[in-house]
Amino acid sequence: NIFILLCFLFIINGANLIDGFNGLLAINLIVINSILLYLNLDNNHLEFSFFLTGQIIILICFLLFNFPKAKIFLGDSGSYLFGALVALNVIFTNNLNPQVSSFFFCILLFYLFFEVFFSFIRKVYQRKSPVLPDNQHLHMLCFKKINEKFDIQKSNYINSAIINLFYIILILPSIYFKDNSLMCKYWFFSIIFVYIIAYMRLYRLTKN
Repeated sequence: NIFILLCFLFIINGANLIDGFNGLLAINLIVINSILLYLNLDNNHLEFSFFLTGQIIILICFLLFNFPKAKIFLGDSGSYLFGALVALNVIFTNNLNPQVSSFFFCILLFYLFFEVFFSFIRKVYQRKSPVLPDNQHLHMLCFKKINEKFDIQKSNYINSAIINLFYIILILPSIYFKDNSLMCKYWFFSIIFVYIIAYMRLYRLTKN
């Protein structure tokens, strides 16, 4: 029960945290739900697959008006809603497919989860209030660096595309060993390490 509550807490807050750049959250959610759909279709869980398909269609329709140029936005209510839905989707998929390692689902959610967790630890280390917002999150640092070469409008959606591209590159290999708990565990901690290295590099570049 505590694990489920923490899952909802981190994922919902993570969804709201990264929402703000055109397509950043929507593309991330489409990727996660598409992989969950693949898992459920592969194991003939058709009823839940229809539910996932409906969410993917809604997100794609939204993305058409949000990326690359934003005409509509998710806002707090939209990000909280879809954050809660993706947390539910992962929990249901985990229950329906017990042969798939739980660490595989941690890999899928690592960006939403670790963005919140790392931000909390970082602010405590920097002697800041962990509940107050700042502009030193990974996607914001990445945006600052891209904005040195492009105008604000282009930098906005290029930032979302780059972050999601790297996210996809990091998680896709784990599909091939999703049933192997040990490999998934190693892969999860490896991508956390990659995240920290990337953050530290961007932090130094933007500070300089």
